[in-house]
Amino acid sequence: MSYCRGCGHQIHETAISCPQCGALQAQHNTHSQQVSADGSLWLPVPALICGLIPVLGLLAPKEPDKDQVLGIFLFASTAIVFGSISLARQKRGKGMAIAGVVLGGIGLLAAIGLLA
Repeated sequence: MSYCRGCGHQIHETAISCPQCGALQAQHNTHSQQVSADGSLWLPVPALICGLIPVLGLLAPKEPDKDQVLGIFLFASTAIVFGSISLARQKRGKGMAIAGVVLGGIGLLAAIGLLA
């Protein structure tokens, strides 16, 4: 048996929360903090996908028009932003984030070259 961190009431060791006051116990808080510290792949994967779209758009056989160049520019910018945030805040998916930033940079430079 252990004691509640909130009210001091005696509870079972595996209890998620105290039946008396409802306070969450330590072992469950540390696990959720560890999962959030490692991060998820919700930023690196979109960074990679948004980086691939402009590069694939540039491989089209004919010259892109203004709307396509704007789309390339927007997707490339989004890839750079998502990849940069992912590199700064998350431990997982660094390779995908780097690839997204690099592909986004290539797309951004190509879009600027097509506008000039």
